[in-house]
Amino acid sequence: MDRICTKHGIRYFVTGGTAVGAYFWQKILPWDDDVDIGMMRPDYERFAEVAQAELGDRFFLQTPDTEPHTPFFFMKVRMNGSRFSESTFRHIRMHQGIYVDIFPFDKIPSRRWLQRLQYHLLQTFNGLFIAKEIWQWKHFGHCDIPEPRRRGWLSCLATRLLITVLPKRLIYIIMYRVQTMFNGCRLDEAKNIITKSEHLPIEDIVAAQRVTLGPLQVNAPCDLLLYLTNHYGTVRKDIPDDMKVSHRPEELAFPEQL
Repeated sequence: MDRICTKHGIRYFVTGGTAVGAYFWQKILPWDDDVDIGMMRPDYERFAEVAQAELGDRFFLQTPDTEPHTPFFFMKVRMNGSRFSESTFRHIRMHQGIYVDIFPFDKIPSRRWLQRLQYHLLQTFNGLFIAKEIWQWKHFGHCDIPEPRRRGWLSCLATRLLITVLPKRLIYIIMYRVQTMFNGCRLDEAKNIITKSEHLPIEDIVAAQRVTLGPLQVNAPCDLLLYLTNHYGTVRKDIPDDMKVSHRPEELAFPEQL
C-alpha cells in the first residue's frame, strides 16, 4: 500500500482501529483483524486505476467493478490464496481472502442538517446495495445470516420491492452521487460518509505525518488525536474488554495454511 501510494503520489492515512493502534501502541491492536485506510476521493480513484497492476498476482483489488457480487461499496485489497470467512458473508460468491479496507473520504457541508441528510441517504442506499447480495431479515425472503436482524415487515417489504426494480449498478451510482455531492464546493472538512462522525480537516490529510505501525512507517492525519476524538468521542489506551471489537472470522488462514 505505502509503496504504491508513494510511487504514484497518492495521499492516504490510517483510520479506525488501525489509527487507534498507531496512536497508543505504534502497532496494530492485538484484537484487531484488518487494516483500515482512508483516501480523499481523487486519491481513491487514482489508487483504483493503478493498484491492480502494482499489486501483482499476490493480491486482488476488490471493488464493485472487479467483483460483481461484493456487498461492499468501498475497495478492499484481498490476499490471494488466503481465507477470511465471516458468518454474515460466507455464502456470497466472491473473493474472501484476508483484506485491507480502503474508504473514500468526501467533502461535507458546514450545515449539520445537510450532513445528516447526506448520511441518511447513503445509509438507505447502502442497505439496498447489501440486500442485493444478502438478505438479513426474517420477512419477505430467506435470511442468509444465523441470526436475523431486527426490522419491521413494512421496511422489509419496501427493501424487497426496491431491490427488485433497481439494478445493483444503479444503486452504486446513486451512492457515488450522494457521497460526492459536495466535492465541487470550497469546504474545509472531509468525512467517510457512511459513518456518523468520522470526519477531519482536509488540511490534516494534506499535511499527513509519518507514524510507526509495527515494522512500518505509514501516513496518519496531522492531528491524529483530533481525528480519533471526532470519530470515537472518547479515546483512551485502557480500552474496556467489551469495546474490543473485531470481525471474528469463522475461518482465518494464510496461503501456507491452505
